[in-house]
Amino acid sequence: VNADPSDLDLARIHLTHIISANIDFPQYNRAIERGIFVVKPSWVDQSARKGKLAGPRQHSPDPSQYFQDVVLTCADLPEGDKDAIIAGVIALGGQYTAPLSKLVTHIVTLNDQVDKCQTARVKKVNCKIVLPHWFDDCLRLGKKINERPYVFPDPQILRGDDARPPPGNAPHVEGATGALGTAPTLPDTPPPSPSETRKNLNAFMGKKIMLSKDLDLSAHLQKTLEELVNHGGGTLTDDVDEADIYIGQYRDGVDYIKASIARKEVANLPWLYHVINKNKYTNPLSKLLHYPVPRNGIEGFHNMVISISNYNGDARIYLENLITLLGARFTKTMKQDNSHLITAHKRSEKFEAAQEWNIHVANHLWVEESYAKCQNQSLTNQRYTTFPDKTNLGEVCGQTPLDMKAVEKAFFSEKIAQAQGAIPPPQAQKQSASPQKSMPASSVMPENSTPKGAAQQPAPTPVPEDVEMEEEGTAEVPTTAKKARGRPKKDVTTTPRLVDEEKENETPDNRSTGRAAKTEALRRSKGQGEDHIKYQREMRRPGGVTHGGRRSSHMEDFSSPAPPPKRAGKRKSDENTYDVTAEGSALSDGETQDKPAKTNKKAKHSAAGGGGATTASELPPVEHKMMVTGDERWIGNPKKEDADKIQLRLLGVQLTDKPEAVDILVAPRILRTKKFVAALASAPLVVDSKYLDTALKQGKLPSKPSLLHDRETEDRLGFRLSEALDRARTNRHKLLSGWTIFVTKDIQGGFETYKEIIRVNGGEVMMYAGRTGLKMPPSRRSMREKGQGDGSGSEDGEGGDAVGGEESQNQGDEDELDCVYLVSGTTEAEKKLWKGFRSTAEKQELVPRIVRTDWLLNAAMSQRVRWDAKWALDE
Repeated sequence: VNADPSDLDLARIHLTHIISANIDFPQYNRAIERGIFVVKPSWVDQSARKGKLAGPRQHSPDPSQYFQDVVLTCADLPEGDKDAIIAGVIALGGQYTAPLSKLVTHIVTLNDQVDKCQTARVKKVNCKIVLPHWFDDCLRLGKKINERPYVFPDPQILRGDDARPPPGNAPHVEGATGALGTAPTLPDTPPPSPSETRKNLNAFMGKKIMLSKDLDLSAHLQKTLEELVNHGGGTLTDDVDEADIYIGQYRDGVDYIKASIARKEVANLPWLYHVINKNKYTNPLSKLLHYPVPRNGIEGFHNMVISISNYNGDARIYLENLITLLGARFTKTMKQDNSHLITAHKRSEKFEAAQEWNIHVANHLWVEESYAKCQNQSLTNQRYTTFPDKTNLGEVCGQTPLDMKAVEKAFFSEKIAQAQGAIPPPQAQKQSASPQKSMPASSVMPENSTPKGAAQQPAPTPVPEDVEMEEEGTAEVPTTAKKARGRPKKDVTTTPRLVDEEKENETPDNRSTGRAAKTEALRRSKGQGEDHIKYQREMRRPGGVTHGGRRSSHMEDFSSPAPPPKRAGKRKSDENTYDVTAEGSALSDGETQDKPAKTNKKAKHSAAGGGGATTASELPPVEHKMMVTGDERWIGNPKKEDADKIQLRLLGVQLTDKPEAVDILVAPRILRTKKFVAALASAPLVVDSKYLDTALKQGKLPSKPSLLHDRETEDRLGFRLSEALDRARTNRHKLLSGWTIFVTKDIQGGFETYKEIIRVNGGEVMMYAGRTGLKMPPSRRSMREKGQGDGSGSEDGEGGDAVGGEESQNQGDEDELDCVYLVSGTTEAEKKLWKGFRSTAEKQELVPRIVRTDWLLNAAMSQRVRWDAKWALDE
């Protein structure tokens, strides 16, 4: 059928395919619901060349299939990485070819000197040679970001500098930066002098448009719009039943509900202006601010104070308007009372101040998806706290479509419409389910399938594993040099520091979504079933999709939090050589997801020693959450690791990296690793590596396991493990409940390491960088006297049971009630902070204690707070 899709009656014409370069036509959503394939013209070309119908998924114009234009081949990658990348790309609309061909757009490799890359250069194949980290970062964000920092011969992410990413253009917010009536700007009205496009305006041909009364238009503007619509072939109407398109300001009122239930086109005035200016129909659901806005914001945002950093131009205006429409208060400068910072990357003064002031930091996806889904989204979703190095996320701003299911649930329903005397249920609206029915693109990567929070950002270069922290006061141990965070030093070889549009911070005074058929079609694809399984499994690994193979070939973790990359060379960690770092905390044992597999999704795994397959529905329930640290059995042997983990899962054991979830901790001895120290707060069964050996060998868990025995380490560290576990059961993650502990940003081992240890024990942590005007929390004594208890642990409840205002009996003596702690190293930069910390604390009638990391580690490992002068640091 050769016709304009907007003129088609899909209920009467039997269509199998619609060919379109984009999804901006009115019948798109209904076509998807009816199982009609929407494909780009390239599908016709490829089908003709092959002499048979090409697969439609790789030719979808749906922007949520963001790898749709990618044809990749791999060169010299570990098998685990290769399989996961292929499956992920295919699941999101891309294609894979083993040999190099002229169709290849990307060669994925760790070394551009291999034969395939050299051949591509010699034959001048028009493709990009990229690091696999690009795919990992795209999958974590759920967006296709620019390949520029990942492209050979000189990938920017491997340079190891602190260069600030360039300002990012935001083409997707063009014409959709604001909604009528929102601050600070109004949308542009059509220019008085018609452009060539306007002279030929026909976008409204045969359409009846209703302008809602809530637009509050002046008579002059009403007349102008009527003339434009008439010129474009349409007419205005005051009857919502006659209208094809409803234009309104707010998501309320009888007319809005009637139009929505009748599935008419619903949009706002900026959308109308945009269509007139472009003379092209666009789907109003594809732009968040092309749809009527909530009159009273979204629940949960009214007490938030949000600032923005590193977004420029239209992207900045767009986000300011979204924040205001959500019901939050936007501030141009950031103060200590701000609750959130939205930033496009980490290189800014605001980001550093937010870290120090314990302000939530997220990217624009959190704002967009909270607005799109009409609900405050949890910041534990890693997508919202991912900041790929050398990338300005402003480049992908404005790509999030509106979730109409969420809008319907929040603002209208058929029952509401009928109760208000609206209209009867529309006929033939509920179509039978189709394997192509829309689903959010992010559904390919479950929200909690990867580690949470900004502390788990993917790092582009190798970093140490979960290695042991050295005791302070012993001989200095060589460690990897770590660059201080903050503004980069000026260098002629680096990008100059760019000036933001506003002062970075102010010191205080004192749409269409992707198809559900993605997964189903992938599972049906010939030869890709196993790839899809590996992709889903790798998505749940802290190492990310592209780092799973490498993480087992050497003790490095690409997905853990990391400062700017130092170098790309591989390095094997040694527990007795390196200090623990925040970036090296995940080890290689966190592959499996913490959620039980859903029974309706079949994920086949070959059990160790058997050729059969086990589906999720056949797996036993998870009875134990196990954490393994310091064990090297899986290093360099990913196949054994996968087989062992599957065998453990069949025993009802699931591996985890979340310390608050652990009930079995396996280690060769008592360690001062981040994993071991944090996990003790959960009072797990602590056993040595023989426990794991027995379970795997005998196919069952030992019935009477003995506690890990390491008297030598106990004597050296000054506590008994059995007693510590007894106290942990009493503490219930509340050892530090009510405490706010300051940690220097450049502390050896990494700020995130100590943040995790404090958090899991119920405390709050704030980065200390010496800023003036810092407001410290009141003493616990004053809070107790005011009847406020001891606080509530972590604000978002991540500290397990450390929520609820009751103190642990192991929090030390009465003197501790007036103390405020700074955990610090002894570098010159950190020593300079001590005087300021003491002065600030004393001015606020607090007793400052500046301590070595040993104080915190001893408290966490013994599960009691005590004071010893040997931990004190003094100028």
